[in-house]
Amino acid sequence: MKRMGSTLTPLVCCMVALALFTGAWSPVMPVHAANYAGARPQLWLPTPPGEPWRILQGYACGSHNGWDRYSLDLVRADGPSAGAPVRAAADGVIFVWAARSGTLIVRHDGDLYTMYTHMQRAENPQVGRIVARGEVIGAVGDRGSPGIVHLHFTAFTAEGAWARNRRSIPLTFADGYDLPEIGGCSQHGGKMLVAGSSQLLHVEGIGFAGANAGRWYGGDVRIEFGGSAMVAGHSVAWGVAPAGDAPAIPRSTGGISLAEAGEGLHMLFVRGWDRDGRQTIATFGPIGLDTTPPESPPALDPMTLPAGRSTTIAWEPAADAASGVAGYRLYIGPDPQGVAEWFVPNAEIEAPPLDPGSYVLRVQPVDYAGNAGAWTTVASLSVQP
Repeated sequence: MKRMGSTLTPLVCCMVALALFTGAWSPVMPVHAANYAGARPQLWLPTPPGEPWRILQGYACGSHNGWDRYSLDLVRADGPSAGAPVRAAADGVIFVWAARSGTLIVRHDGDLYTMYTHMQRAENPQVGRIVARGEVIGAVGDRGSPGIVHLHFTAFTAEGAWARNRRSIPLTFADGYDLPEIGGCSQHGGKMLVAGSSQLLHVEGIGFAGANAGRWYGGDVRIEFGGSAMVAGHSVAWGVAPAGDAPAIPRSTGGISLAEAGEGLHMLFVRGWDRDGRQTIATFGPIGLDTTPPESPPALDPMTLPAGRSTTIAWEPAADAASGVAGYRLYIGPDPQGVAEWFVPNAEIEAPPLDPGSYVLRVQPVDYAGNAGAWTTVASLSVQP
């Protein structure tokens, strides 16, 4: 971003972020995931709750006029923007982190993605990690676009494991803001936005046990709950607060199997009734279930390597249907059925110096839920003196 006096030129913004999807930059190990089922979630503002932030540059202006037409550049109205916390706009999983441009992309249900760009840092940006709505995922900066510090935010839909056919969408926030297409350059520019409190928290009087929120499970787990806020009974549901004027279950404790929700990322809602008939809603999650092992990567053509020298070998990443590929167990040796515990997080290795002879490179993909795929020979290696 360029500085002109104390204001921005509206035609220059966020070009480094766009390079993520135009071939100028590509992630080392994108998450191969099937299309997420379910409805698209409601979005909340990614800014700190209670603070006024201004739209510095809105829709259809500068670089906000391609696939990311419906993007916002946000700056703090009262005080510096640098270092301000950035929050996840909805429950999801981290899809990619591009440190050079400070871009974090989170994938959500309904093939929806949110993109947060120019951040000075990200908080634990491990691909496949579950993030909860309202969780702090980074800090505002100007990385990749030096100039006025701001947060570039986009929500877009895409198809398939590599997020193809990207289309940004007009933004509506549960904090009370609807920002439709209205025509013209920098639509909604100058508008003030104040985030509400979007983080879902456990409510005093209802507690949960038996599982950990914010992680993937590779098998079924039972979530138990109980407390004083539900002594007259409770109702429970996945993904939405259960309705009703009376509890469906007349007990002060309960439990539910994660398998009932099926594979994917979920939020559990419990509505409790106390002795006086007052109702309390508590939430648990997000929590993920992934019981399907990753698919094996395709084989490479046979390779010839020089003896006595280390060599970088890369293969196409494996595919996983839910939690994403965490890495690969790896074997290099003469045994065509060899296995080992050597683990690498990305689809490439620095092969050690080898003596002349014939070898195989075999890998076993492992996903974030702990499911391991089949051992596969991805390359035959001929080491020549």
